[in-house]
Amino acid sequence: MADGAGDDLFKELWRLCAGPLMDVPCVQDRVFYFPQGHIELLPEPTEQELRQMKNQKSPKYDLPSKILCRVIDVKCLAELETDEVYARITLQPSSDNDPLDPNPSCSEKPKQKFYSFCKTLSTSDTSTHGGFSVLRKHANECLPQLDMTMENPTQELVAKDIHGVEWKFKHIYRGHPKRHLLTTGWSAFVAAKKLVVGDSFVFLRGENGQLRVGVRRLNPPQSPTPSSVVSTQNMRLGVIVTASHSVMTSTMFVVYYKPRTSQFIVSLNKYIDTMNNDFKIGMRFKMRHEGEDPLDKRFCGTIVGVGDESQEWLNSQWRSLKVQWDEPATMQRPDRVSCWEIEPLVTSPLNTIQPMAKGKRSRHAEASSSGSKESQVATIWQPPHLNGNGNSSQDPENNKAVVPAGPAGEGPACDHNEDGKKGMDCWLFGVNLTSSYSNVVTPLEKELWCEASTILHCGPKESIIVGACETEKVQSLNNHSLSNKQGHVPSMRTRTKVKMEGVAVGRAIDLTTINGYDELIVELEKMFDIEGEIISQKKWAVTFTDEENDLMLLDDDLWQDFCKMVKRIFICSKED
Repeated sequence: MADGAGDDLFKELWRLCAGPLMDVPCVQDRVFYFPQGHIELLPEPTEQELRQMKNQKSPKYDLPSKILCRVIDVKCLAELETDEVYARITLQPSSDNDPLDPNPSCSEKPKQKFYSFCKTLSTSDTSTHGGFSVLRKHANECLPQLDMTMENPTQELVAKDIHGVEWKFKHIYRGHPKRHLLTTGWSAFVAAKKLVVGDSFVFLRGENGQLRVGVRRLNPPQSPTPSSVVSTQNMRLGVIVTASHSVMTSTMFVVYYKPRTSQFIVSLNKYIDTMNNDFKIGMRFKMRHEGEDPLDKRFCGTIVGVGDESQEWLNSQWRSLKVQWDEPATMQRPDRVSCWEIEPLVTSPLNTIQPMAKGKRSRHAEASSSGSKESQVATIWQPPHLNGNGNSSQDPENNKAVVPAGPAGEGPACDHNEDGKKGMDCWLFGVNLTSSYSNVVTPLEKELWCEASTILHCGPKESIIVGACETEKVQSLNNHSLSNKQGHVPSMRTRTKVKMEGVAVGRAIDLTTINGYDELIVELEKMFDIEGEIISQKKWAVTFTDEENDLMLLDDDLWQDFCKMVKRIFICSKED
């Protein structure tokens, strides 16, 4: 165990390095151990091992797919070379295979108060010639106070990592505009820990002023045992034999458990709660994933199949649900999940009926004659009903198809019919596709035509979101200055994208029309029909990202600086 592993400060640092999805049981808890999930984490067999496995039959063991155990001991540790945290858990099989009573709460309140932050490293943070930029809010809460009477306030910080090794950093407040930086000593830390862009830096301060630092890597390193020492087949048999022997003799066995990998040790309480959900084909769900920022992300999807993941483990609940995700993502997501990894998705009115953005007017296309060219075009772009693949869904009240957004240019943005005289026109970003020539319209006219929340099907492969107001930077197709009765209309219009947790479609807000944070919060509450819920700070919190994708808290900078640096605004639940 690392130096100081027994104190509260080490435990808190270990928890922060483990990430937001950390779930390690407490001593005396009852848990379900899934040997199938444990085997899944073993290194992939080599081609030679695969040939040997085909030629020889594996011995049969009467081992259940899940084993009820009691936790005897938990040791929180970290790998010396990579700082990757893991737990050594001692389990003892329990004779009670049908438990009814849940575990008592084991949440231990820390003896002291901690102050911490976690920041994803940007390109400048990992540069050998730069330093580490600390947000003002994080510096005020977590770093020791600077003497602001100095021309360039500086101080030396001495912090220990998860192994008890001391690191020294120079903390300085400088720059234009001024900001908090860790300079001298930071490059040595980055080089020694082999940090790259996307990794996270953890800083922790206790009440007594002791400092701790840690890392959480974007891609957790794999440390498989060399095949020359122990083959994958032997490791697989070792897991099965150990568990089988412990079940028959009711003896203890040890499991090494990484909290950032598959959850093959599931607490009894979580398992009982999961069984009450009764997941079925067609059910919608949400699942937490560890994202590229310090917070976790939630992705939604649909259950498309229920069955055994492997023929070797019949009637197993391990990865028994086959799923289809709503949207593509840069991170890798499994196509099969276990029921305790997901939650039912309760659709709110904000998800099904999106209110119109301010200043927008809905123009519903009227039916034209069946023999006309316009009618044929409208039939091509008609929103589809829900198909068997779950690629689209339809709101029966609004008759609107909801499908994943695809690249622009493969479908019409909106339909326009003026006074029923011109029939059905098909418009793409202000261009009439049914006309023999391209008409470029002003942004003002386009605002009257585009419905912010409508989504149209655009063929078997791709689709687009209607409403240019959804994008962060909306630019008219006409690069020349156009004028109308109201005077000059600029061809460039900037808006900032706003996303809210649990709401499928984002919004856009023009910060140039807003004066200060208070007015911004009022507009955000009106935009999502949550008046009073953000300002009360009880349910929702507002964050934003800058050009370097650094996640920041609102009201941490001057309003003018915020307007210059903001890239996206996020409204997330307070508990996150």
